Amino acid sequence: MCNSTMNHLEVFKFCKNLGCCDICCIRYMGYKKYSVYENSKTFVEQYQDAAKDKILHNKDSIVTSETIIAQNNETGTEITNVCVINDNLDIKESEKQETINVVDKIIENYEEKSETPPSKKRRLDVCVSCLGVLQEEFWRDTFVVIKDMILKKGYECKTYTCGLSAPISTILREKIITLKIVEAFPEYDPTIYTQLKDAWKMSFRPKVADFIDKSFDLDSPLLIMVHLDYPDDLQELEVLKKVDPDLFENRNRYKRRFPTEFTRQSVEQALEDVKLSNLMSSGAQLTVRGHAQCVSVVGAHEPVYLGGRYIKLSRNLPQTPWILKNVRVLPNSVEEIIFEPLAKLLNLSDSDVETRLKFISAGREDVDVRCLGDGRPFAIEISDPIRQLTSEELNGACAEVSKSGDVIVKYLTYLTKDDLIQLKKGEETKCKTYEALCIKLTHSKFDDNKTESVKVTQEDIDYINKYRNTEADDPVRIQITQKTPIRVLHRRPLLTRKREILDLQARIVPDQPQLFLLSIRTSAGTYVKEYVHGELARTHPSLSHALNADIDLLALDVTQVHLEWPPK
Repeated sequence: MCNSTMNHLEVFKFCKNLGCCDICCIRYMGYKKYSVYENSKTFVEQYQDAAKDKILHNKDSIVTSETIIAQNNETGTEITNVCVINDNLDIKESEKQETINVVDKIIENYEEKSETPPSKKRRLDVCVSCLGVLQEEFWRDTFVVIKDMILKKGYECKTYTCGLSAPISTILREKIITLKIVEAFPEYDPTIYTQLKDAWKMSFRPKVADFIDKSFDLDSPLLIMVHLDYPDDLQELEVLKKVDPDLFENRNRYKRRFPTEFTRQSVEQALEDVKLSNLMSSGAQLTVRGHAQCVSVVGAHEPVYLGGRYIKLSRNLPQTPWILKNVRVLPNSVEEIIFEPLAKLLNLSDSDVETRLKFISAGREDVDVRCLGDGRPFAIEISDPIRQLTSEELNGACAEVSKSGDVIVKYLTYLTKDDLIQLKKGEETKCKTYEALCIKLTHSKFDDNKTESVKVTQEDIDYINKYRNTEADDPVRIQITQKTPIRVLHRRPLLTRKREILDLQARIVPDQPQLFLLSIRTSAGTYVKEYVHGELARTHPSLSHALNADIDLLALDVTQVHLEWPPK
């Protein structure tokens, strides 16, 4: 707050004389406490009382020949021509008493006029500093807009917090006023004043509660953003082109980089080292034409996250919508099946679903690959949710998903942001177990008679189960290199990646001589199809290379994603 050597009352009176509202006077005095702004009227009374005491002073010093004017901040009532006598003056006691009676009468009259008659509507003076942003008399319209927005969007959150976008010209006005205070009081520190947004948050935000039936909470997930505009905002800022012509000429020269001429940053930059004389000579002034008005209110709830695991039973279903050149390839996807019941519960339109629901998973399987076992971990980000879904509603959504016959979700649970981070980390570190149905197309190096029909032999199976290209004590059985498969080059860069086969077990399929089942556990990101057939040696070594035979894959299932997630 103000330097101890400074007189708070004098600063208060000075700001009042400039045309500042009560809260702006407090701001320039440097007060930062929440309680001061929340109860500003009570706080200001001490300074108004002090001003009145200057009129009364005490009964031992009543009148000189000068005129005293007492200004009531609320009504504009004035007391004039009050003479003060001193007991030391050589006048008769009867004359002294008569003067005291006159002063008492004037004070009584002052106090009566200080109360505005209920039937009389007084003119509201707009603050020259905040343009009405901090004046409670102008808040009601904003309260109404906020309430309409809350009702329209249907937020059920019990708490709220607020943010402000104020007219940029208030920055210019604050600079003028702080420089004027410094001119009048050289010891004043112009950096102590409280920012407009901070004062607004401490005074305005708690008052919204009564209108929207919610409790104010600084940490609330529901943010109400209030946008206030002043009709002459840009016009007032034009003077800055004279204050710092180089800055704005440069911004005009590079309009692509600086599409907006006046921003908070550019205004603050122009005013950084300016002097009061320079501002005033450039045409800056504190004239007020109307007050700042609410032009929009935007509500935004923090995203919430749901987590679960999905089991995919179809071999003709992509994880996300499959669209090529604006043409839909398949009619549905895992994502859309899971989104559908949630969209109904949250009253989301089709366009809302596209912008407010986001599917996040620990990897993905191909369209023709099933995902079995416990399923694949996934999360859903819900942007700007209007309410929290209950456990019963989430269970109902899972049941609705499972009715599709293509996807099963056993449970959904709410997540924290830390949970989501673990999912993303797990995507890069997890391992997966697959079961592949493979076919032997040509003879292997173990087939002595190449004229017989091709069939899988026990020697083939034994070799697969023992094969490794690492040391015996290495937990990694086979190390491979894989170039990006040709089938995904349209959406992934051409790279050569090192991958690991952690376990590999094969077994013969009864009554199917050319077929065998392969159980394979791999590191994250391994292309199993390419490991089986080699893809023209783009994956090396491959299973085909190891057997020296053409091997292909007929069907593939993910049987386990080794990631303990989501937390229960």
